[in-house]
Amino acid sequence: MTYFDYGATTPIDSEVLDAYIKATQHFFANTTSLHFLGKEANQMMIQATSDIFKTLDLKNHNLIYTSNATEANNLAIIGYVKQFSKGKIITTKVEHASVYQTMQSLEDRYTVCYLDVDDTGHIRLEDLKRELTTDTLLVSIMWVNNIVGSIMDIRGVIEVMKAYPKAKLHVDIVQGLCKIVPDFDFNEIDFLTFSTHKIYGPKGIGGLFIKQGVTIQKILYGSEAQNGLRPGTMDLSLIVATAKAIKKFYSKTQENEAYVKTLFHEAISSLSKNPKIVINTPREHVSPYVINLSIPSIKGETLVHHLEKEMIYVSTGSACSSKLQKPERTVLAMTNSMELATSSIRITLSHLTTHPEIKHLVEVLNQL
Repeated sequence: MTYFDYGATTPIDSEVLDAYIKATQHFFANTTSLHFLGKEANQMMIQATSDIFKTLDLKNHNLIYTSNATEANNLAIIGYVKQFSKGKIITTKVEHASVYQTMQSLEDRYTVCYLDVDDTGHIRLEDLKRELTTDTLLVSIMWVNNIVGSIMDIRGVIEVMKAYPKAKLHVDIVQGLCKIVPDFDFNEIDFLTFSTHKIYGPKGIGGLFIKQGVTIQKILYGSEAQNGLRPGTMDLSLIVATAKAIKKFYSKTQENEAYVKTLFHEAISSLSKNPKIVINTPREHVSPYVINLSIPSIKGETLVHHLEKEMIYVSTGSACSSKLQKPERTVLAMTNSMELATSSIRITLSHLTTHPEIKHLVEVLNQL
């Protein structure tokens, strides 16, 4: 079996799993209970959260744990803008569905602007400058595109937005955290969202970092847990596992990124020699973890199943949307080609990927 779908989810790391199991076995009490066991569990949650802040060097944020990044994105966007009766929201045409569809749901109340991308999948800062106004409430731009791997100029976005201090910035860092060395300061972002199962941790937990002083309103009701913003019993084991995953893999970001770059360049170099293969992923300002390509004569879904017969596992796009059999929105926005958008597949790599696996993938694609 050759797995090339790490962008959809990652296998849980053995040390992370061990931390999860130990917390489950020994600290099962509800973190909000008033008795000793509850206080003990709560103290462990506080320590795990502190470890996350220390590892990421976050000095001025609070953390709300959610069930995944989709929930975190919804909470950040809806929770913030619902405080205002009107205003403008700016995002891009290539955001993850949990941001894109959330924005669509707000169009009847707010002015929502979707920034175009160029043919490399990057936004133009000039477009953002033109759209920013004193009425802008929120700007939501992902760090690393989950479909083609383009790395957005978040540092440039931060600089542009300094002229509009009332507008808040939300950044989905799911595909960048513990993979790409950031060239910007997390502390300058108002809302950051992540998902643990993308960084070799368990499924069922994500998070929303909120800059201190920035207020949001609840979108769920039931208790005052997590400042009332995310009611319900928290799974301490998932929180402990999240802290372990971030502590282990954030420190290895540079090392792993350098290795995956060698895999990326090997794959791109080999695949580029085949005239029937169109590589949609850009060559610069790109995550080496993502390769998107099209074989125009073969539908993406068909290609996935052909590869599956060889026990090679890839996807047609985001795992949240890949079963919808629609043109890939990001590829369409970049290329304006329905043919490329319907025939694209996404190959996502890991530090666990090997060079022989890359060679095997290229051989099978060339045979097709």
